Amino acid sequence: MIENGSSVTAIQTRAPAKVVLWGEYAVLAGAPAAVLALNRNAEVKLEPAELFSSFTASGLLAPGLHTPNLPDLPITSLLLAILKHLNKKEALGAVRCHMDTSRFYADGEKLGIGSSAALCVALYHAVCAYIEHQPNLQEAIEIHRVWQGGSGSGMDIAASWHGGVIRFQNGEVSQIEWPDSLFFDVIYTGSSASTFAQIGKFSEWRNTGDTSTLDELCAQSEALFSNYTQEAAWADYIAALRALDQAGHLNIFTQEHERLATIAHGLSVAYKPCGAGGGDIGISISNDPSRLTEFRQQATQAGFTSLQTEIALHGVHSR
Repeated sequence: MIENGSSVTAIQTRAPAKVVLWGEYAVLAGAPAAVLALNRNAEVKLEPAELFSSFTASGLLAPGLHTPNLPDLPITSLLLAILKHLNKKEALGAVRCHMDTSRFYADGEKLGIGSSAALCVALYHAVCAYIEHQPNLQEAIEIHRVWQGGSGSGMDIAASWHGGVIRFQNGEVSQIEWPDSLFFDVIYTGSSASTFAQIGKFSEWRNTGDTSTLDELCAQSEALFSNYTQEAAWADYIAALRALDQAGHLNIFTQEHERLATIAHGLSVAYKPCGAGGGDIGISISNDPSRLTEFRQQATQAGFTSLQTEIALHGVHSR
């Protein structure tokens, strides 16, 4: 453990955003999902303080705090969840902690690219370095799940942890290759969505009986791993996602996503909502960069925002 007032320099960590390529909802039924880490990072700086602790944040909608103790407030809730899980609530002493998720927001709106997961991974790694605890992916998944109210597959944590493109299934992770010949663009629809609410609707529907559309989505998610490099192969998965949406009345394909899908169809580009849907982001896929450029231009003219991101080749790391 680093003693308060020591000469140790600040610990700085960063962890990338994520986008679900395919497997949303199916992953909750045990099917594999593909998740891509994006080069937008959550950043944490943690350093010793002399007497009072201070907590500040950029991006998070929470006020700063200067305190002699560690109260349970929005700005400290994640840190408290980490320390409670590690049974180290008194281990930090006085610290200065700054958390930055500003690149996960646009005009005050959350983009839906995994800010909570990236921040959890970055802060967890910073705390582990500070108290000399060996970080563990499964531990980070459990901390995030508890902090988020007991839900979630853990794939967003795994993506921020590993970086690159991963296959995630029942907590198991493996890296997959993204070919240079396959191009993508992540688009923000202009409206935020609540993943928690979407998953709640899905769980309620799943308990009602006929889940044949979910079974088909699981099958298509598995199948896409064999031919995802071919743009045309995405059509079957997208059709299965639409069928699930209609069966469960989940509103995955909102009006905004439908508008983007129409633009994509006119250019022979694949398009789908990402994650829980209901707003947030979608992704366009093409083997032809010129068609993808035209899609981006038309989407922008229609009022949508291209995030113009790339794959984050590295997961969580120290600065």
